[in-house]
Amino acid sequence: MKALLIGHRGEPEHYPENSLAGFRAVLDAGARYIETDVQITADRVAILSHDPTLLKITGHELAITETDYGVMRELPAGYPSRFGERFRDLRIARLDEFAALLQQYPQARAFVEVKHASIKSHGAACVIDLVLEVLGDSRSQCIIISFEPEALVHVREVSSLPIGWVLPEWSANSRTVADDVVPEYLFCNRKRLPPETEPLWPGPWQWVAYTVNEADEVRAFQARGIDLVETNVITRLLAEYKAGDTDRG
Repeated sequence: MKALLIGHRGEPEHYPENSLAGFRAVLDAGARYIETDVQITADRVAILSHDPTLLKITGHELAITETDYGVMRELPAGYPSRFGERFRDLRIARLDEFAALLQQYPQARAFVEVKHASIKSHGAACVIDLVLEVLGDSRSQCIIISFEPEALVHVREVSSLPIGWVLPEWSANSRTVADDVVPEYLFCNRKRLPPETEPLWPGPWQWVAYTVNEADEVRAFQARGIDLVETNVITRLLAEYKAGDTDRG
């Protein structure tokens, strides 16, 4: 069961999302898979952020693609509206710091999502080339994912890394894109999945659903043919499955 779960942005229930502290916590708890988001600053530094602005994490309304990293590194990045002052010493994590952390856990694998705002601002090829360069020796532990098919096509052109496409919708057009791109993973928001009576698209890919936070729902998705699920509470779910294994023993 451990291999089925992906730590979505680390452990956002207990740590600021996409923080090194959160990722270290879930990796120490035994997580095999984690997922992070990458944006590119104005001066082309790869940082970990889901949102295109810093408002949620720092409290400052700054567009990442229009702001130099030197400005960002001075800002506390502890998600103050949620955690108050608890994490005020944290700073926005860089992708190279994430890569170094990942290498400390050689059995772990990371889904690295390149975000639309940065691709739109800098171009798909520029963003992918930068991400691959920064990942360095940790690349063998990474899967590049994106909503943007052109970014994934470029990954194929310049590397042998596996890729994952995040479906914008469940439609015939999306099925055509999936067949054209042939990713190793297809990600789908649980709310976009078709009714259980409709089968998932067959193909060479593994299915990933997000975001699932209850053990019974994880089992239901697994029974439906979903290979992995992203969760915000991976530490709790891992502990629940471990306790269940002990009870059965």
